[in-house]
Amino acid sequence: MFAWASLDFANSGYTTVVLTTIFNVYFVTVIAADIAEATFLWTATLSFSYLLIMIVSPFIGAYADARATHRRILFLATICCSISTIILGFCGPNNMKLTITFIVISNLSYAIHQNITASLLSRIADLRYLGKVSGFGWAWGFIGGVLALLMSLWWMQQTFVLPRYLSAEFDQQILGSLVLTGTLFLLIGCLSVVYLKSVVILPANNDWRHVWQNLVFNLFRLKSQHDIMLLYLCIFFYHCGIAAVITVSSIYASKVMNFSIEEIVGLVLIVNVSACLGSFLFGNWQDKVGHKLGLQAILWFWVTTIVFLFFSDSKLMFYISANLIGLGLGSAQSASRASIAYLAPKNRQAEYFGVWGLFVNASSVVGPLSYGTLTVLLNNDHKLAAIGLTPFFLLSLALISQIRFVTPR
Repeated sequence: MFAWASLDFANSGYTTVVLTTIFNVYFVTVIAADIAEATFLWTATLSFSYLLIMIVSPFIGAYADARATHRRILFLATICCSISTIILGFCGPNNMKLTITFIVISNLSYAIHQNITASLLSRIADLRYLGKVSGFGWAWGFIGGVLALLMSLWWMQQTFVLPRYLSAEFDQQILGSLVLTGTLFLLIGCLSVVYLKSVVILPANNDWRHVWQNLVFNLFRLKSQHDIMLLYLCIFFYHCGIAAVITVSSIYASKVMNFSIEEIVGLVLIVNVSACLGSFLFGNWQDKVGHKLGLQAILWFWVTTIVFLFFSDSKLMFYISANLIGLGLGSAQSASRASIAYLAPKNRQAEYFGVWGLFVNASSVVGPLSYGTLTVLLNNDHKLAAIGLTPFFLLSLALISQIRFVTPR
């Protein structure tokens, strides 16, 4: 179980440093030169990568089940994401095309890694403890994100002098942060895959080449798999809101609250601790109260938190709202993974989590792009754009009331 949880530990540094805290702000303010459309350009780049993920995720998941290649895919995804992250550290203001290319490659690799990791949950944990084990994995993952941020913060406080031919092209703080983050992912990710050799994975012999035909058929039929299809849609809508918050949180802190990079790093460190507590505590509670009631509680919590964020004018109130977001973030991500693992057939977990990845990454297109569009329409008013995310959670609440969490096959 610890080796499996360490996969979350390894990949969390990428999302924390590259997508949430440091590199996204660097992209908007330096690479995109802080133009009016900079936030939209960042969200559009991520949205394109998520579109690619949506296309390939069901195929890769079904292929992993059919050939029992979970560990091999995890190993390749680890190498691709970690190396791409390191390359991003060498991107400067004159490397827009190169930057966009490796953002897409690294995010695609990360998503594949996340989906295959999630598909192993039911092979690690008993059905009675899916919430607890999923919560432990997310909690350990957030600690990995904290470690990556601490390493980045340590680097930023150093006074290393780069060679003259490098210092003119690259930002020393960004270069060091991304090299450390990529190296951490590479080492921990590869070691975790090695220690997962004891997990027995048998080929499912499913028709992975026609997975998209099967998916479209089930989406329109909604009979034999009515509940899990509704759960996919529920997860899609609330992840639209969560994805937008994750993607633009540092930009929001910079633009609305005037936080510096160092303050943003410190804030995200605190939020990661809150997310760690949220995922661990909620995972245990979810197993006791059930997946449906647990998800409903999380969604109402998110609606309340976004309203509180809207009224946060001081730094103290913003810190409070950020930590509430952390609690909700850890709980929501742990809950969605455990819920899918509960309803999906055990011998086709990677296929179903590939479809889960399709919906999650579709939300990562719609959510941030919706937020970016709102900032353009509202003259860069991030507060109004944030409150515009609440309908996503309300739609999820309407859907989840129709889901029956019956005993899985």
